[in-house]
Amino acid sequence: MRKGLSSTDLRAKLSVKKWPRWARILYRLVVSMLIAVVGSLLISTWFDTPKMAKIRRDNRLIENRYSILQEKLSLMEHTLADIKHRDHYVYRPLLGVDTINLPQTYAEYHDSKYAALQGDQYSELMTDTWRQMDRLIRLTYYASLSLDTTQDMAENKEEFTEVIPAIWPIDRTKLKRVSSLYGMRMHPTLGIWRKHEGIDLTAPKGTPIYASGKGVVSQSQWRNGYGELIEINHGFGYKSRYAHLSKRYVQPGDSVTRGQVIGEVGNTGVSSGAHLHYEVRYRENTVNPINYFNAEMSEEAYIDLVNQLDARTNKNESNE
Repeated sequence: MRKGLSSTDLRAKLSVKKWPRWARILYRLVVSMLIAVVGSLLISTWFDTPKMAKIRRDNRLIENRYSILQEKLSLMEHTLADIKHRDHYVYRPLLGVDTINLPQTYAEYHDSKYAALQGDQYSELMTDTWRQMDRLIRLTYYASLSLDTTQDMAENKEEFTEVIPAIWPIDRTKLKRVSSLYGMRMHPTLGIWRKHEGIDLTAPKGTPIYASGKGVVSQSQWRNGYGELIEINHGFGYKSRYAHLSKRYVQPGDSVTRGQVIGEVGNTGVSSGAHLHYEVRYRENTVNPINYFNAEMSEEAYIDLVNQLDARTNKNESNE
């Protein structure tokens, strides 16, 4: 029966000194490599190598520069917002011009636009910065477009004051009432909820209608809904329309001056009684005509019109 090896014999058998020369060399190489790897890991965990220290410094520098850039972009946004405020509440009211409405100016781009910036530790920082820059570009476009318009009007102020549709289109002594204001309403004839793109001035049939500003007649015809219609192109992006007339005295291409009689009040087209439907358009978009009447009417009358509009707007909102 074979006896087992004693512990002394086993140690002697496993002793490195008993191994062949090539095995001892290989053993030492493996142990040395393991020690080197473990030591390197320990050093890199607790101590920065010169290369890692440089990378960390560069990363901190990048973060600081992005922070400085974001601060400067924020400052520019505030400056442009101030320009927009002055344009909105000072320059345009002074020139009698409605504010520009660009719904997409403040809309954020879809996340897919910034997909290429994803995937590293600075993704959020870079995405926020790019979003800020995109907002700034849109605000700059808005400011440029708006200021170009006001500058053009300011440089041509004398001509502008002659063409702006700024007077009542009928004699106020013959005006019975302002039967419908600008904005959403229940249509008196069609019975549907829709936007009223002008104001209705009730007056006896045959009451003279005056051009509200200097310009050139661009339409003089029957038109569905409007009935007998006259449209005047005043330049500077402005047009005025006079609808439901009983008579038209001008033709397309005719030059007219402010206060010139161009037709008579009637009840043509979709209408429930003798009145003038009067519109003012700026760059093909309707605007509220009463914003242009304040230079030609008493303060009390203007405030009364505004109060009527506010009361009706509040009523419409409560109905909704």
